[in-house]
Amino acid sequence: MVQVDGQETKVAARLTHKVFFERDDIEFTFQWLLSFVHCGGVAQGEVFKLARNIDPGSLTSWKTEFEKEAVKIEATAERCLKKGHLISAGEAFIRAHSYYRAAFYGAFPGEPDFVRYHGKSVECFRKALDAKSEQIPHEWVDVEYKGYKFPGCFLKAEHGNAPKPTIIFHNGGETHKEDTYFLGGQAAIDRGYNALIVDLPYDVCVRFYEPEATARNFPREELHNVYRATTDFVLARPDVDPERLVVSGMSYGGAKTMVHASCDDRFAAAVPNSPVYSMASFIERGMPSFLRGTAEEAAEQSKKMPYTGQVLFAGSAWSHGFDSIAEWYPVAREAIEVDPKDVKCPLLSMYSEAEHPEMQRQAIDTYEKAPNEKNAIFKGTEEDGADLHCQLNNLPLSYQVMFDWLDEVLDYNIQLPVAQ
Repeated sequence: MVQVDGQETKVAARLTHKVFFERDDIEFTFQWLLSFVHCGGVAQGEVFKLARNIDPGSLTSWKTEFEKEAVKIEATAERCLKKGHLISAGEAFIRAHSYYRAAFYGAFPGEPDFVRYHGKSVECFRKALDAKSEQIPHEWVDVEYKGYKFPGCFLKAEHGNAPKPTIIFHNGGETHKEDTYFLGGQAAIDRGYNALIVDLPYDVCVRFYEPEATARNFPREELHNVYRATTDFVLARPDVDPERLVVSGMSYGGAKTMVHASCDDRFAAAVPNSPVYSMASFIERGMPSFLRGTAEEAAEQSKKMPYTGQVLFAGSAWSHGFDSIAEWYPVAREAIEVDPKDVKCPLLSMYSEAEHPEMQRQAIDTYEKAPNEKNAIFKGTEEDGADLHCQLNNLPLSYQVMFDWLDEVLDYNIQLPVAQ
């Protein structure tokens, strides 16, 4: 909790209980990283060792400890790869990726570390999947739109081109496409679904690849167009079942899911977690201090926050092409604004009880207003160990709910014949 403009404000109301750190901002990041354990993204012993070594009051300490571990694990991965131990190499590379990725949490736009950590995390992720290509069929792809190339990875349910249900995953406000492998991609291919993970406009990493692909150049209609172009790209593939196409995303990805599902009628289902249909309303009710005064004054407000909060808001503003949340707000009010009634396909509204009250309100509102009779709603609770933002503290439960619902709505189950 931090005092900003005379009012107590959290970076976001995203967690209830602490595992290691007393500070909410660092603790949420730590629990987010722990969620990667479920598919080998981190090792529990390595993460807790790092936590013990980190000075929670030092931005340098956070970055330095995670980078040291990343370098060590990456060296192990390279040795395994050289000796032909592909599975061991893949497992080590994926952990090295996660530790470089965690170090990125401590870097501000414009700093050398900001570019370096991102580049190393992407490099290690790519080597991890390539080393395990027999177990994780995949293709490195680009979604093209008006000369822009948006990089992604198409995760395949199996080798071959038999048409499969396919999910387009949108990234959250802090999420890179590589994170989305842990936050849905692996769960999808485990259940016989293809998955596209990709960096698109409004995503935090797209400017590393396309510096001009910002919200300044992608207002509402252009954002709709690039989302539809992404659907076109997926549907052009022979291994995609056009009758079982899904769109999903966590956190800010839930808002992007609502936009995509409302402007494109080719989806058989949508799973926003959680479904923010009005980003302007969320900013107004969840971060009002950052809308007061000039853009310069708003930037000064963010400097009063803990360092991970400063990094979060600086990165979010940078990714959209602005210097502050106050500058981004008018664009969000125009571009990330959806009438839930315009999402016609079946929709599963997912949220958690530790979410900001405005996120909870919009999740319930979406479920009640979206018109499809197959709609469903799920709330992650403390009782189920799933109360953290987007159920990050219990992803297996989150995916059980999501994919069981999808299997039933799409009439699909890889354990049974497709035609029932």
